Amino acid sequence: MVNAQADYIPEETANDLKHFDHIQLKNIIHGKFDPAVHSAFVKIDSFYSFKEMYMLSEAYDAFVAMANAAAKDSINLKIVSATRDFEHQKTLWENKWTGKTKVDGKKLNLVLRDVIRRAVKILEYTAPPGYTRHHWGTDIDLNSVEPEYFETDEGIKVYQWLSIHAVEFGFCQTYPAKDENRPHGFNEEKWHWSYFPISKTFWEDQISQFSSRNISDFKGANAVKKIKLLNYLTSINHCGN
Repeated sequence: MVNAQADYIPEETANDLKHFDHIQLKNIIHGKFDPAVHSAFVKIDSFYSFKEMYMLSEAYDAFVAMANAAAKDSINLKIVSATRDFEHQKTLWENKWTGKTKVDGKKLNLVLRDVIRRAVKILEYTAPPGYTRHHWGTDIDLNSVEPEYFETDEGIKVYQWLSIHAVEFGFCQTYPAKDENRPHGFNEEKWHWSYFPISKTFWEDQISQFSSRNISDFKGANAVKKIKLLNYLTSINHCGN
């Protein structure tokens, strides 16, 4: 687990949060907004991404600083996924739920008829809509979302650089390998990095507001309600806090 504070200090730490009222903050936490038109979000330059995406401006500035520093060490950082609204996450979840997207090469609707087991399988890497940290504009997936990439020479170098230097820019790996400190939750994701000067506040609000009654509006919601989703949300790298 990372046990260090960030050396990167933005001009106005958490400036992006101070303009939000309670309703706006709640909507962002649950993905009920459009980042393309929200004033606190900025479009990611195509130099740093593979498609059109958005981030909170402060988190994006920190990423750009990190990517430019990495480039000086011959490390290329590209964002493959950033902010996702509720509908985007719903599509990702439901595609796995219905078998449109295969998981481990299998259509889960055919091989896991038990809906609880199916939901648990999807939760290995995918949060249900309304509960992914990707709603917040602070969390990004870098270079690849395939574990195999981080076993290649390039992937190993990228992960080693991030493990040493990301904290200097306010980023940390949200889901490190499971161990005695993190025995539950989502599987290890070497690609998922969070800008914790802001995501910490979103996470605290997410946990304080959590109620299984609010898990709704997507296929499999009733199954997720029977799983201890809160364990997944709290089983994270707290980045030295």
